[in-house]
Amino acid sequence: MKSTRVLSLITSAMLAAVVPLFTVGTAHATYAGKNGRIAFVSNLSGTYQLYTINPDGSDMRQITNLPPTGNALWFPDYSPDGRKIVFSHDMTGALEMYVINADGTALTQITHDGLVDLFARSSPDGQRFVFLSISLKNGAGVITTMRTNGTDRVVLTDDIPYDSIQPEYTPDGKQIVFTSQAGGLVSALWIMDADGSHKRRLTEPRFEAGGPAISPDGKRLAFYTAQDTPKPADVWVMNVDGSGLQRLIPKALYPIFSPEGSKLVFTKGTLAGGGPINLYTMNADGTHVKKVATDLIVGGCLDGNCLTPDWGAQPSETEDGENQRG
Repeated sequence: MKSTRVLSLITSAMLAAVVPLFTVGTAHATYAGKNGRIAFVSNLSGTYQLYTINPDGSDMRQITNLPPTGNALWFPDYSPDGRKIVFSHDMTGALEMYVINADGTALTQITHDGLVDLFARSSPDGQRFVFLSISLKNGAGVITTMRTNGTDRVVLTDDIPYDSIQPEYTPDGKQIVFTSQAGGLVSALWIMDADGSHKRRLTEPRFEAGGPAISPDGKRLAFYTAQDTPKPADVWVMNVDGSGLQRLIPKALYPIFSPEGSKLVFTKGTLAGGGPINLYTMNADGTHVKKVATDLIVGGCLDGNCLTPDWGAQPSETEDGENQRG
């Protein structure tokens, strides 16, 4: 199967899975530390590139200058120590995974399969990625893990004959939360052991939930859902076992906890047409909503896969001057 066909297939599959919510959100566990910078994808330069910004909206920096693309499916993710960012890009004609230092140096391609590799998320020890790849059995999206150097690739959800996307490790590294169409549902949140065993669904079908994001203490799960609302989705939180449901804010997407756990970053705006797409923060209980930056997508966001923020930990300086996890 040609890479362009696979790219089209998986993009369509992902949109089918969660467009009714609104979109394919990136979301994941935030690892504990001091609050650092927020990474996001924007086309302010005329093509999609990766940017970072302080949580108060100051010092926005473009950290990539990659070949022009209309593809916003980057889904950046900070490493647990805040030093690196993994993301996907189609510069080779396929969506491959790349790692770059948070200052924009040392770009490295990680996957070379010519297919689709998306939603990469670091394990707590920084030794592995969990991500979406393509099943060679049936062409479905499957949850896959590998070492951060691209070796030891293991598929975890080939037993689910439906697309499974948006994986992330729990902060203790023992489990993985993901979004799946298993059972023919539009979309639901699932959890499994890190080796792919003991899969179980967390959300009821009526929620059409997607985009899980786990708090640094591993106790709370933020996500979006289209329940009882037109696009875009509402942001909710619940306990990791599925209890304690609470709606936080309407018509918002991509909730991600801060490393300190007290706040969330999210996006809000008009998905179609030329409306603004903005970046916000709020307290983890939904109070004190604050706009960080506005009009970050030029021309609107037709499929909703825009900005897709992540909040990284602030790297600390060791005595030898190397950045380590804070």
